[in-house]
Amino acid sequence: MSDIFGRPPRPLEVDLAGKLAVVTGATSGIGKEAAWELARMGARVTLVGRSLDKARAAVDDLVARGAVRDRLDVAAADLARRSAVRALADDLAARHLRLDILLNNAGCYPARRTLTADGFEESWATNTLAYEILTTRLQASVVAARGRIVYVGSTQAGDLDADDLDWTRRRWNGIRAYRQTKQANRMLAWVWATRLAGTGATINVAHPGGVNTNISGRQTGFYGMLAKVAFKTQRTPAHGADVLVWLAASPDLAGKSGGFYKDRRELTCRWKSETSANQRLWQRCQQQILEPVA
Repeated sequence: MSDIFGRPPRPLEVDLAGKLAVVTGATSGIGKEAAWELARMGARVTLVGRSLDKARAAVDDLVARGAVRDRLDVAAADLARRSAVRALADDLAARHLRLDILLNNAGCYPARRTLTADGFEESWATNTLAYEILTTRLQASVVAARGRIVYVGSTQAGDLDADDLDWTRRRWNGIRAYRQTKQANRMLAWVWATRLAGTGATINVAHPGGVNTNISGRQTGFYGMLAKVAFKTQRTPAHGADVLVWLAASPDLAGKSGGFYKDRRELTCRWKSETSANQRLWQRCQQQILEPVA
């Protein structure tokens, strides 16, 4: 765990040679740092970005830091578009019949209510449905490797209304929309933990803490200025990425599933016992990720 001064613990020293990992949102921030650490320990890592150019630039940056280029692959998708995420998942499944680590990290924090081409509120599509598409379509590969799935969550979670996921009835608010997606991430992960039980595959949720990343970059005006200043004072991306990497690779987590962690310590989750509500949300999301575009 972090020491009293907030410094991250020592990096893991685990041999991941021969392991395959996929990290979304890997072109910057904690995703890029997680990719660096997994590759440093010997894993072959696919960095998923919004564009191939960004993913390749991230690879170049990691190689300049000392990463082995042959351990780094790239893939791209607009994670707000179901068809793009489905295509990404199917491509990854074809490449990796066995997948040791699936790190669902990518997220967004829009400045205004925006609907995707599929009709979903943007943060819901990106932060929640993209995770579900990738997990659903890569499940067989992860199970084949007895691998690990990590969802990036947050203690900033709540405000979920299963009857108004796209904010058509409620007045949209960026923080509340983000909180809804992070509540959903945990609820859905608990369903997946039950579904994966007995397969050897596991799923856990990471809270990286407040991290100095560009997630608030789309915020504008006075609030945008305050948000950017606030994020500048937070922990480094490397510090935030530590718990993701620990969940993905540490022997301490072997066989452990269905936990919510920060700083290598398990936190309680208020929604963990709400099995009926969690299952209903999972079924609704499965419908959303599979239904045809109108």
